[in-house]
Amino acid sequence: MRQLAASPKLVVRRSVARARHLPPDVLDRLARDEDRVVHLFLAESCDDTPAETLLSVWTWWSGSFTFPGRPRNHPNFPKDGLLRFVDDPDPRLRLLALTDKASTPELVDRFADDPDPQVRNAAAVDPRISPAALVRLLLDGRHARAAAQNPAIPVAVMHGMIELARRAVATAG
Repeated sequence: MRQLAASPKLVVRRSVARARHLPPDVLDRLARDEDRVVHLFLAESCDDTPAETLLSVWTWWSGSFTFPGRPRNHPNFPKDGLLRFVDDPDPRLRLLALTDKASTPELVDRFADDPDPQVRNAAAVDPRISPAALVRLLLDGRHARAAAQNPAIPVAVMHGMIELARRAVATAG
């Protein structure tokens, strides 16, 4: 593996990155490889991939059908220290702040008003969101579907939604 990881042939290094486990020195070498696909293959296949590589891949890869959820569901993906991305200009990095162990309901509410729709949708489905912020998103046509999936919808709001749907059906029929 050491010899293959040092190969000048890109296809060989990419193949090595598909291994489930790699010796630390080989993993280090591939994590520093200039080819982003080598990093992607590490994130998808190698259980030993370092958190920094996974985070780097997250900034530019949104996942594939073959490896759904990677790199986010990789066992080494960072779960703390992500609050540093709260004000990042990249919305994909801001999303990570919600998953930090130390994130708060206040952050969820703040992200309910984020300029990026992906960040607002992530806040909409977060059960820590305040009822007021959740209702705002329920009333916003762009985020109503995500907000309606939230198990924290207040009972009175659910009853109102059911009543509105009942009236719409009665009027249409």
